[in-house]
Amino acid sequence: MEEVPLRFEGRPARLRAEGSPGRTVLFAHPFPLDGICWDELLRGCAALGWRAAAVDAPGFGGTPALGRPCTMDDLARLLAASLDALGTRSAALVGCSMGGYALMAFQRLFAERIERAGLLCTQPGADSSEAKEKREQQARAALEKGPEAVTLPLTERMVAKGSPLVARVRELARGATGQGIADALRGMALRPDSTPDLPRWRARTLVLCGEEDQLIPGAACDALARGIPGAQKALIAAAGHLAFLEKPAEVLSELRWLLS
Repeated sequence: MEEVPLRFEGRPARLRAEGSPGRTVLFAHPFPLDGICWDELLRGCAALGWRAAAVDAPGFGGTPALGRPCTMDDLARLLAASLDALGTRSAALVGCSMGGYALMAFQRLFAERIERAGLLCTQPGADSSEAKEKREQQARAALEKGPEAVTLPLTERMVAKGSPLVARVRELARGATGQGIADALRGMALRPDSTPDLPRWRARTLVLCGEEDQLIPGAACDALARGIPGAQKALIAAAGHLAFLEKPAEVLSELRWLLS
């Protein structure tokens, strides 16, 4: 795995890539994990002939926190900076959950740089008032009590009920800082409703959902797939919010369609 030099907002950011330079697919991770969660898919996409890369959001893994709300527009600009660092004008982009929110912001800001899009276990709508208040409570808990005050209760709900992967997900969340968690939660609470933007998508798009997702309602995933012209929907059986970790072979199979 190659470390690609990258700076964002005057700070170093961690960008890792697998495969030879050429066609590029860039992955945006879910909250509260970091780019290492994509390693199996990076290797799988590299085997298909793509240069596959993943970047850590501010406050996660190897990227320092911003110390302020990290908006989805911030994450979109981080993705654009990552493409610049990888030496490519446009690429396929894949995002899960918060990473999907970042892709929707990227579509608004840099639509011409998206060749193909994979939206995994995410939704287009904005937070309700209740959801915003819950995020603020979690942000305060992360700052006052530490990141595990948020990550421990959340990780059990990120996989299908009874999944043996809870311990692994918790380990993948250890790279999150309290400040990074608070910044991301407050940034997600500020995101706009992306539903009106969906008809303007022109890139080949895959919308992938976990059948047992406990965090994103199936109806929200359906609305996302219906809203994007020509989008293909895939449902991964016996998988939750982190379908790409629970069923990596099935998800890679769907990505093979997207990248073909």
